[in-house]
Amino acid sequence: MDGKIIHDGIHGSMKLTGLILDLVKTPEFQRLRNIRQLGLAYLVYPGANHSRFEHSLGAWNIARRLSEEVGLSEDGSMLLQVGALLHDIGHGPFSHTFESIYKHYVKEHDHMRLGQDIILGRINITESENGGRIPEIIESYGYDFTPEDVANLILGKAEKPYLGQMLHGDVDVDQLDYLIRDAHYTGVAHGIIDLERLLKVLKIHDGELVVDEKGVEAVEGMMVARSLMYSRVYFHHTVKIAEGMLTRALEFALEEGHLWDFWRMIDCRVLVELEDLEGLPAEMVRRVKYRELYKAAVLANADELSTEEKRELLTAYRNVKRRQEIERALADAVGAREGEVILEFSIADLMLSEPRLKSTEINVLLGNGEVQPLTKVTPLANALKRRQTPRWAVLIASPKEYVPKLREVWKKVIFG
Repeated sequence: MDGKIIHDGIHGSMKLTGLILDLVKTPEFQRLRNIRQLGLAYLVYPGANHSRFEHSLGAWNIARRLSEEVGLSEDGSMLLQVGALLHDIGHGPFSHTFESIYKHYVKEHDHMRLGQDIILGRINITESENGGRIPEIIESYGYDFTPEDVANLILGKAEKPYLGQMLHGDVDVDQLDYLIRDAHYTGVAHGIIDLERLLKVLKIHDGELVVDEKGVEAVEGMMVARSLMYSRVYFHHTVKIAEGMLTRALEFALEEGHLWDFWRMIDCRVLVELEDLEGLPAEMVRRVKYRELYKAAVLANADELSTEEKRELLTAYRNVKRRQEIERALADAVGAREGEVILEFSIADLMLSEPRLKSTEINVLLGNGEVQPLTKVTPLANALKRRQTPRWAVLIASPKEYVPKLREVWKKVIFG
């Protein structure tokens, strides 16, 4: 059976055939070449130019290998492979950068729901007339699953729990690829994990994905990697400032009635469209393009805030309008123009004293046949789930001339 060989910087040569190859050829999948995996992280880590396209191929490759290791049936294996390949198909420009905008402005087009619509053929996100064919391609191969099954798997609603865990769990093919890939391209050594070992110690037991007791260290290593990558890369304050600036440019455009189809666009198109709008959006894009970024005036730790203050900020996190009001008040207080002061949060749940521990947790299969949750077997897992925070909870940034003044007044402006 002929196929295509793709050479990947992480996994080496990968052979694509059949259904997988046909899906990779679709315009929807090809579009992912133009969406950066790490949004604006390249402004801090110049090597971070890798795309959702290569990450999706990498997740597929790990899914294929994991299916073999745990002995999935041909149909089960193919369902997992297609799910892994298409799990990011709905991503909009700059990946997660515009997350808050989806929530507030275009709820029906966040990347999960959009992914579902693309897989079910409800929407053609590309400008190619060959778009919208993903469901018929899946059906044409006659496997024992439907496009709906693929969409459900991606949304975490798999019929078989272990398939869902392999794609969205404590140890899943998506994370395994992005941790290794992001570490490689950013040059941050923290993300390095023992992929070969992890693939060998995962098993299916009573319909669930478990890790063999012998593999606990490999899982601990992965959790350490994830935790450190969060603080070093994903929540690096300079990356967050750049993302905040671009987000404000897009919010401004949407408020003026422009760019409501931004979720269809690729990275460079959004920048061009925003720059064409003149005013604040154009200025923000120029600043991001030439890395003339705002400076951090405040990087406050959750411990520095009272419970009341955390509550107030959580409201602003949940409500874009409230955040915009605070930003305007801060700008007024220091004599800046609208849009020149931005307020950003790290993961909001963390601001309420204890992060809620993630509900999905992988179980460990002990030598005596018993099954225990990972946090019971290793104290490190518990500590890491708690640590998953950058060192800052609240970030306020502006052009450098307003920084000293902002430091003086921010608490009074926000908390009265």
